[in-house]
Amino acid sequence: MNARGLALITVLWVLTLLSLIAASFSNSTRTEIKLAFNQAAVAQAEALADAGVHAALLGLMASGQGGQWRVDGTVYGWRFGAGEIRVSVQDEGGKIDLNVSTDALLKALMVAAGESSNDAAVLVDRIVDYRDINDLRQLNGAEDRDYSDAELPYGAKDAPFEAVEELRQVYGMTTALFDRVAPALTVQAAQREPHVPTAPALVRAAMAGEVPDEISDEPVAGKDGPEAPETIGPDTELSADEPREPPVPGEFSAQDGEPLPPRSRTNFFTIHSEARSDSGAVFVREAVVEIGTASEPPYDFWGWKQGRRILFPIAVEAE
Repeated sequence: MNARGLALITVLWVLTLLSLIAASFSNSTRTEIKLAFNQAAVAQAEALADAGVHAALLGLMASGQGGQWRVDGTVYGWRFGAGEIRVSVQDEGGKIDLNVSTDALLKALMVAAGESSNDAAVLVDRIVDYRDINDLRQLNGAEDRDYSDAELPYGAKDAPFEAVEELRQVYGMTTALFDRVAPALTVQAAQREPHVPTAPALVRAAMAGEVPDEISDEPVAGKDGPEAPETIGPDTELSADEPREPPVPGEFSAQDGEPLPPRSRTNFFTIHSEARSDSGAVFVREAVVEIGTASEPPYDFWGWKQGRRILFPIAVEAE
């Protein structure tokens, strides 16, 4: 091979190598731009969701019934900035308190959530053993030795529940059942019976002794936790039940002639705020707040976390 041929081959190899480097750099740049865009969209949705929480706070603190928000889980929705916000507020007094409610009511809740009567009785005994201060085992309960035999790295707490999430640690509690009953439970109510006017549907079913015909264990969006923000297209159709417009401060807020339900005396509320930016990013903020404290401003946050998406539908691709 002469010198010219060798030079030509060398040039071709160099050009090929440079092309590969350029393609790799271009692909990396596109990926970084897409990641930056997604991060900006999620940050925007998070800011909108947090704005929804503070809008709900204003509605909770409105004087009289002028502009007050309902606290029975009613969904409010509105356009704000470059996105849409949907918020619901639930009076904690309308829920079943894990620490002070009766065993019968806890059992009724488990049955209303789809457990058999026998399984519900076993689970309630284990809940009682988990929260009581002694090591005496209920008939179907579980104390430290039972947790050890099940090779769990912890035992019964032997102290009151400090958060509903602790229920996950009770021996025998499944993720599917926890996801069904958690929205109906609280540790802030400090009352044996729920406040019926603001009670969630599952609590009312439990108090009425209703048993569901069927409980589905099919996976739902975000069921196992908010590991990553979910994204849907900005043109996705809304759910069948359109959210209400939030009441105007200073004006009577009953809508369609429906009066506001009286609140419980607990003054604790869960605010569930979801926001979807126009780019399609969705963020969920869930906060537990106490209203009417002696602090300034007159409220305290007892919980602040990323929640599970339930108010915005998820696009399902056709098969």
